[in-house]
Order: sequence, then structure tokens, then C-alpha cells
Amino acid sequence: MSTEAKKIELIMWISVLNDKSILEGLLALKQKTAQGQKPERQAGWAKDLILYVAPDFDDTPVGFEDYIRQA
Repeated sequence: MSTEAKKIELIMWISVLNDKSILEGLLALKQKTAQGQKPERQAGWAKDLILYVAPDFDDTPVGFEDYIRQA
């Protein structure tokens, strides 16, 4: 089903919907997405995401020596 067809189906469903609690829930969802609220961050979500770091990770790549500022 295309995105446009899904939108039309939802519009038609909402237009005949009489359940106040569902309508209020849909309105709350619309307001939440309209505000662009980001989900709350959680510490440690990326734990164990990086499994390997090369031993020469911090070394300057060959050919880039001219671009490194000398101390």
C-alpha cells in the first residue's frame, strides 16, 4: 500500500471515529510529533557497539603529513 493510500485510509477512519479517548490520543500524538520532541537519552545505549579499534587508529595516514599542524 502506498503512502498516499495509507494517508487516505487514516483520514477516512478518523472522520468516522467516535471514540473520544482514541481521538484525544491521536491529537496528543500529533502535538508530540509537531513539537519535534526527541526521545529521552539513555546513558550506555552504545555500550559494546565498537568491537575493534586498529592499533594504528591515532596515527597520521600516509600522505596527510602536510595537513597536520606541528607543535
